[in-house]
Amino acid sequence: MSEWRTFEKRTGGMVRCWQIRREGIRCYMGWGVVGGVMRGSSMTLDDEAHAERHFKRKISEKRRQGYVEVAGDPPSRPPAEPGDAKLLDVMRTQTENRRAGSWEEVWAAHEPVPGHEGAYVRHFPFEGGPGPFREYLVLVDDGRKGLRFIVKDPGYDAGAVSAFLDFVTPRWHLLFDGTSHHKVRLDAPIGPFSHVLFCGPSLCRGSDYGGRAGRVFPIHDCEIADADTETFVEARTQGRSRETIATSTWDREPFPVTDLRYDLQSTVGTFERPKRSYLRQKKFKTGTRKFLEDILPLLIESTPESFVEVRSFRGDVMAVTRRDLTPDTLPAIDRFVRGLS
Repeated sequence: MSEWRTFEKRTGGMVRCWQIRREGIRCYMGWGVVGGVMRGSSMTLDDEAHAERHFKRKISEKRRQGYVEVAGDPPSRPPAEPGDAKLLDVMRTQTENRRAGSWEEVWAAHEPVPGHEGAYVRHFPFEGGPGPFREYLVLVDDGRKGLRFIVKDPGYDAGAVSAFLDFVTPRWHLLFDGTSHHKVRLDAPIGPFSHVLFCGPSLCRGSDYGGRAGRVFPIHDCEIADADTETFVEARTQGRSRETIATSTWDREPFPVTDLRYDLQSTVGTFERPKRSYLRQKKFKTGTRKFLEDILPLLIESTPESFVEVRSFRGDVMAVTRRDLTPDTLPAIDRFVRGLS
């Protein structure tokens, strides 16, 4: 992990501040006005070499904009808990830091799960917002670590949850072996699902409690590729709800891997939407069926060499050009990405 590097630029009567650090494959940035509120963002890159290049490129970019590096204090962080601290103690500390005196109320809402030692559930009976859901916590490794998952009420089934706990609890070590994730086939289907995704602390976005907690959830085989990197898994499971797997919805339809690469050159000057003469994505990135619905019709007004390529969870690639378009193209892609053809 790199130290925070701080840069400042005077603009009129104010001093703008920009900070950056790299941690593994992620770059974290903060910006704002000195003495004011700082905003922040993060970016996940393909690998550590890519992250280091991005880190250096952003610094060079800011220097070209007139920012000067200064000795700055990194954003304040609470002191780290001892490595052998119990997970509940760390959760207590972080909860109390957010709102003093709230931990007892929070923990009192957790109930033991019958038949599963160390497993607890908290029910959130919301009527609005995300709707009602159950949050599960399983303490392992003598209470030093834990695994977590959420089940929304419309897809909740006590028997399915019990079978899921029977499978994931003995395999908790997969969360902490230094690998970002594991896709594991279930011994027998649980509801509509055939696999489980074990996500280590690096894929838990601020809820890993200092590397002590990971998350697990059932998946359809077609939702995660065996060859997926941490970057792809993060893109498939975190972000805008309509563009990612609904990991807490246990009665969902499959959200299949639909990675896209394309090169479209207009033959009519510019496409109607977006107003550009070409669209190009050189590397495969995560996509959605909705995006496919929007981009495939553009092939009609594209050059014969233009293409859209779709990669499935198996790593197979389907290429579509203007001459390939038929009324069955989109349904054929649906079958392809689900592994049905």
